Amino acid sequence: MEEEKARRATLAELPYQREVAAALARALASGRLAHAYLFAGPRGVGKEAVAYALGAAALCPEKPLEGCGVCNTCRRVFADVHPDFRRYEAPALHFDIDRVREILAEAGRTPSESPRKVLLVMEPEKMTYRSDAPANALLKTLEEPPGRAVFVLVSHDPRQLLPTIVSRCVNVHFPRLTAEDLAEALVRDRGVPAAEAADVARKADGTLEGAAAALDEEQLERLEAALGMMEELAAGGVAEALGAAQVTRGREEALALVAAWADLTHELAAVHGGAVDTLRLEALEGRVRALAESGRLVTPEQAWEALARAAAALRDNSNVALTLEELFLGMTV
Repeated sequence: MEEEKARRATLAELPYQREVAAALARALASGRLAHAYLFAGPRGVGKEAVAYALGAAALCPEKPLEGCGVCNTCRRVFADVHPDFRRYEAPALHFDIDRVREILAEAGRTPSESPRKVLLVMEPEKMTYRSDAPANALLKTLEEPPGRAVFVLVSHDPRQLLPTIVSRCVNVHFPRLTAEDLAEALVRDRGVPAAEAADVARKADGTLEGAAAALDEEQLERLEAALGMMEELAAGGVAEALGAAQVTRGREEALALVAAWADLTHELAAVHGGAVDTLRLEALEGRVRALAESGRLVTPEQAWEALARAAAALRDNSNVALTLEELFLGMTV
């Protein structure tokens, strides 16, 4: 998710920052494509995703100044392989003058395929970390912009930019995201069930990164609880595990438990196959290994079969308690 690796979309398709996207779309439709934009706001609020959408809109031949999202041009923009869409980041903690000169040289070149080129500069505030020389070089170009280049500066802290750079750009403010927008992004980009996404979004701080962190924390808690039940089973405590599962809580909770056990079974399969370096649950690695080596559970293949049967039964409105009891009994040797 942004800065967060969210799935790319056109201005019309973005699941967040819709007001920002709509304002940009109106400006483009009226032929007012500026030579420089400053996207400013907290980290993780969709600035980068909108920048890519703007790049597609500026270059798309199928839907000019809108972007279709599916043509060869849009797909190459989204994949960072279009010659007229270039993304620049500081090579270290700051932009040095040579890196900025590289950006400006590209701005002066004739576009390869399109009527213009778009240069995305991430965290331009890093141009002032050691001296103002890199920022002043950029400023000179913004004051006398090449006719076919569009700059998109994505800043998490515009207070560190030279005021003269800020004044040469169309300033676009990105507010923190609503819980509704965060939930929709989690459903679309991470495949999170809607109910879980809504709960996670309420715990986030209005950013995609905060939502991702809250989701990871919630998933870890869910997996840890499911691992505890599996450990009870391995110790011969079917009744204890059923009690921990709180089987009367409902069908959705039971399905979530089955999904968590499926994730854990992938980890157990990695241990059984000797691929311990591929374990994903680092915080639970020791317990997962001990469980895999206990010899008290069925093979991962048998476990997946049992889990698939349980999931199908739960979706067919079977009795939750009986279905889980059958699953628990079927997971032990």
